[in-house]
Amino acid sequence: MFIACSGDDGLLTRSLTPYKGAAQQQTTTEVLPATKVFIQGQHMQGSDTRSMATTRYSWDGLSFPSVNTEEGWEAARFSIRIDGTIPGWLNESSAKYWGGFQGPNLGKVATGYTYGRYDDRGLDYYKKDTKTGENVGLFRYVYDEAGIATQDAIIQAPDVATFLAYWRDKENGDTPNKLALQAAIDGLINNELKVLWYVVKEVGAQYSWHVNGILTTNDVGNVQDVTDPEVTDSIHQEVEEGNLVDTDPLASIPNNVEVDIHLQEHQDWNEIKVSTHIRTDAGSVTINLPLHYDNIVEQDDFAVRYYDYYLTEYELTPLVTHDEHGVTISINNINPDLIKYLKENYGDGLTIEVHSYAKQLDNVWNELKNSIVTTGNACTLKGQITTAYSDDKVVIGE
Repeated sequence: MFIACSGDDGLLTRSLTPYKGAAQQQTTTEVLPATKVFIQGQHMQGSDTRSMATTRYSWDGLSFPSVNTEEGWEAARFSIRIDGTIPGWLNESSAKYWGGFQGPNLGKVATGYTYGRYDDRGLDYYKKDTKTGENVGLFRYVYDEAGIATQDAIIQAPDVATFLAYWRDKENGDTPNKLALQAAIDGLINNELKVLWYVVKEVGAQYSWHVNGILTTNDVGNVQDVTDPEVTDSIHQEVEEGNLVDTDPLASIPNNVEVDIHLQEHQDWNEIKVSTHIRTDAGSVTINLPLHYDNIVEQDDFAVRYYDYYLTEYELTPLVTHDEHGVTISINNINPDLIKYLKENYGDGLTIEVHSYAKQLDNVWNELKNSIVTTGNACTLKGQITTAYSDDKVVIGE
């Protein structure tokens, strides 16, 4: 097997152990699955027609506060202010928080993030150094006016439309609040509005996490761009009270290409997920899964399928090929300005996911272990090839 970054070898290490998974599957369902491609979370249809794939999080009964150290998360309460300049917003108090201590507004934040420290109103629920008497804890936070660095600390956010609907349904009759909340929900569903989660912080007690955001229009890229003075004044007060420092959203983003190939376990289908994260000027990325051609599942037998993606002035057309060489994912002509734009505005590079399917599992893992990843330009390449049926693992790059 050869996995390379611009032709360099010596990048492969292996950790292989005996198979200990369930019985081999074989696809028998009459309705065949289709190859799925997601770019930046958008489900691409293989033509000029594109649809948005949204992730819906459900409130799973988390208690607040709570912490699960083993899984690396702590429960957090998510709240938003609504930008009073949104058309249809009628509430006199536009800075009001929605999503208090009730309703489906709980999510998870990461325990492993490198948080800053701040003094929350002089409160101290942490131990002090027994020798010096100095506070050694303080409360943790990450603050980013663009809502980018906070994304690394947020593991699971609640669906904002769901908890706005919770508050809407508590209003009696067609009150201004009810009409305004419905307008906000419609704007989210129609992708006309977004939420900038600008701060993640502990408040008043250890593990008492709050995540605060602003619901605003899509053209607002920074909390300072909000023109509603009631919102900006509230945020300024919040920042001043905690002496919060804006976190550099690019500081934690590596300059690399990361590829994860995983054979998943499903009841009906034998699915292979390939996740590619491009965070540097790679030029191109090509991934070949050397599956036997007769074992590749597809609704209609195709040779090459293109997936057009557009972001502002940038155009990207990755292609997926099914032939005697297996499944080949080709991402060519990657514009380095696009990567820079995504990192500066979204906190990560270009993300492309491809879901492929096999008719049966016989020999699939042995084939996947020989997958090849190459890049057009010299870069740092990392990743792994794994299977749900054992702890076998092939390490890609570093």
